[in-house]
Amino acid sequence: MCRFGEPSILNALVGCDVLQICLGEFETQLRFSNASLSMEGRYVHEVISENRENEQARSSSGPNELHRLVGKSITDVRVMSPESAELFFSNGDILRLIDDSDEYESFVLNFGGKSIVV
Repeated sequence: MCRFGEPSILNALVGCDVLQICLGEFETQLRFSNASLSMEGRYVHEVISENRENEQARSSSGPNELHRLVGKSITDVRVMSPESAELFFSNGDILRLIDDSDEYESFVLNFGGKSIVV
């Protein structure tokens, strides 16, 4: 397992369109044409146009508005610290990923036949 470090870890998602949002008992997945991002850690979805945010606790797939991201592309990625990164979407929304566990994986990025576990 690694933490968010070099921006290149997530840069592979820039330009990718969200095709599906999948909700499981303990994880949420964003699926792209050539990648997927499994989220088991805490995340915050900021709806900039409405000046509000939805926070999801670790291993929760409770009520959310991630459906707003379907069909939208990732325009930028920023690593804020070793424990957090932000994904910026074409509709202005921001998804902040927060690695809040030293024991368990928080996020898994699958891209180009490789898996990166954070």
